[in-house]
Amino acid sequence: MCWLLLGPESWVTGDVSYFAHSLASEGRAGLAHTLVEYPLPAVGVLAIPWMLARLLLALPGGYAVLLALSAVCTDAVFAILLHRASGGSRRRVAPATVVWLLAVPALGATAYARFDLLPGVLLGCCLLAAARHPRVAAGCASAAAAVKLWPALVLPPLLTRVRGTAARRACIAMVVGVAVVVGVSTVALAGWGRLFSPLRYAGTRGLQIESVAATPAVLGWWHDPVAWPIGYASSNAFEITGPGVRWLLVVSTVASLLLVLALLAAWAFAWGRRDRLRGRRGAVMMVWLTLAAVTGLMVTGRVLSPQYLLWLLPAAAAGLVVVRDRSLVAWSVLLLVTAGLTHLEFPVFYAGLTLRAPGKVAPAVVALVLRNLCLLVLTGWAWRRAVMSLSAEGVEDAQIVEPAEAAVPRHHRRALFTAQRGVVGVRHVVGAKPAGRHDRGEDRPMP
Repeated sequence: MCWLLLGPESWVTGDVSYFAHSLASEGRAGLAHTLVEYPLPAVGVLAIPWMLARLLLALPGGYAVLLALSAVCTDAVFAILLHRASGGSRRRVAPATVVWLLAVPALGATAYARFDLLPGVLLGCCLLAAARHPRVAAGCASAAAAVKLWPALVLPPLLTRVRGTAARRACIAMVVGVAVVVGVSTVALAGWGRLFSPLRYAGTRGLQIESVAATPAVLGWWHDPVAWPIGYASSNAFEITGPGVRWLLVVSTVASLLLVLALLAAWAFAWGRRDRLRGRRGAVMMVWLTLAAVTGLMVTGRVLSPQYLLWLLPAAAAGLVVVRDRSLVAWSVLLLVTAGLTHLEFPVFYAGLTLRAPGKVAPAVVALVLRNLCLLVLTGWAWRRAVMSLSAEGVEDAQIVEPAEAAVPRHHRRALFTAQRGVVGVRHVVGAKPAGRHDRGEDRPMP
């Protein structure tokens, strides 16, 4: 990954330069007009390495180096968490860890040149901690939503899965507390308008060439680039215009509204059955409903940047720790293929889409179309499994594992079980008081 970032794909750091320029201009523009497409906490996350680079690394590329190192550390920490939570050892690497180790290189240097890795990993940590530490899970989801709004989609399934009224109230208090702190801080530092600037910014954007809705127009541009011109817009993205694009924007808007209605219906149905959605059913419901919501948001939006795959990859890897489901394994494999196609589309053949570079137009369009088709399949697949989990039809073939218990390697659990049986036998030999049924381990099956 570092070789890609420093070598053949070094030019993908355009966003890093944009961040640095925006942060350097903050003194003149003010926080109310700095990186308005992101919530204000995201500006703080990006500003920390920028200030360190100015203080410690008085070099032209110091900011990019610190951002890349932050991404490497985030990637490594999440890989370790997955390995420990899935019960991996030196001899055995769990499927979740394998998926994550393949996912980031499959996406390419883009994963380290954007900050979407942070909210994606926080969402994955939320799924890992939901069973044993619901308040930690709520904190991770709230922090992720403060940086990027979309992780709020995991909050309704999380609150539905939490067991007990007291624990649920604690999670709600955590979410509300983070929201109040972020809201008050934003208003105090940048004014009321800064609260809604990300939503206003998203509403004014055109049709990005990589979005699912833009696929028909991109196919038209392939044959007639004059009728469907592609240009660099003020939103720092390449957008397409031409015949039918206006209707494609309408279709995208309607699809987004239908997604909101579907999510509200699913969340309401899950909340009404929250007493039944415990244990196995609750885990399956939370994983699949989260994947369905995120994929639905991606395919219905008018913007679909390559780094958006980082919204899904950590959640899929964490889901493989919580739910040992063959369907989820196959879903994750298709997601890896989708990440590879995204890597081909950007940055390998991206010049074919933006500059119509000779020899790259056809591979870029084919990779983009196949990637979008894979996303549509993943979305339909996730929604089908989510509905089945709500109706208890997709739970029977899923084995649920508590991450806190799975963190102990299998050979250690067997040794502990053998040692416990040996101690009980010694107690009987020396004439100790006979052990009860619980002490004899009769109700403790072999892990």
